[in-house]
Amino acid sequence: MDDVSVHSIPDLWYSLSAEEADGLCTVAQTALTAQGSPAEPLFYDGLEEFVHRIPESIHSVLNEFRDSSSLCALHISGVRVDPDRCGPTPASWQEAVDDGRQELEEAQLALLASSLGEVFAWPTLQRGRMVQNLLPVESDREEQSGHGSVALEWHTEDGFHQDRCRYLALLGLRNLDRVPTTLGTVNDLRLTEAHRSVLRERRFLIRPDLEHLRQLAAFAPDSEMLRRAREMYENPEPVALLFGDAEAPCLRIDAPYTTALAGDDEAVEALTAIVDQLTRAQRDVVVDEGDVLIVDNYRAVHGRRSFQPRFDGTDRWLKRMSVAGSPLSKATAGPDARVLAI
Repeated sequence: MDDVSVHSIPDLWYSLSAEEADGLCTVAQTALTAQGSPAEPLFYDGLEEFVHRIPESIHSVLNEFRDSSSLCALHISGVRVDPDRCGPTPASWQEAVDDGRQELEEAQLALLASSLGEVFAWPTLQRGRMVQNLLPVESDREEQSGHGSVALEWHTEDGFHQDRCRYLALLGLRNLDRVPTTLGTVNDLRLTEAHRSVLRERRFLIRPDLEHLRQLAAFAPDSEMLRRAREMYENPEPVALLFGDAEAPCLRIDAPYTTALAGDDEAVEALTAIVDQLTRAQRDVVVDEGDVLIVDNYRAVHGRRSFQPRFDGTDRWLKRMSVAGSPLSKATAGPDARVLAI
């Protein structure tokens, strides 16, 4: 059979009842009192006790998503968010680093994310903050990052790195303009067997996105970590773009930063095919106030539509967390264990 397709299966959508939302919020408040700030790694030590206390119905939908061999994204609506208490959308991620007014919202996201695996962060992004802020920054308008306002091209989160997250969790604090997140999944690929075969071979290069390098250069210009990040950019190791079960493959790719090996025409053709398929298939998902979107980073790519920011405190503002699919490797863990070395 020359043309192989994997039929798209609807992603999982779940709306919290008032009772479920109150239950999650109450557990989050208790965890804050006992554990401290969700921005800090220590918050997650012993958090399992509180994860087990969230409503069983929420556990069930998270388990269904985690255990599925086909679901690529989970959308949960109805999480308790108080935009007034959270304050205006900050002008930069630096401004938001030490702002604790969103701790209750962050704790709710942390409980949901920790139900799926171990939360971690990169020291190269937002100074290793465990819960990060996605918001427009005026000086970064044209950047391919969570702080730009041009269309953010679809990508696997940190696709260049072997320790990239299995799940990416987003919580909407404010999105008055309903700026869409884009989503494309491995289920939507229609590729020939020849292209699939090539995509399974180490014939492609994925470089780090420049946000890792930019933030390191600004805050740790003489660090060994910056040297390693530059080495990954200048001399990336060849990787396969499809891997795992042939019938239910996993994916890693970053549209702006992925190329075929020089002179490999077959790889160029296969890369063009998969890029075209993911571009064709991507759809919009609005992460509104109180919405959580959890993306399976091994089965889906994501991005964001362009928008016109106002920089008046009312712009789109999301919280982001990274979740490992397996126990964190001690070989890659930094001094704080949950802050991984690049």
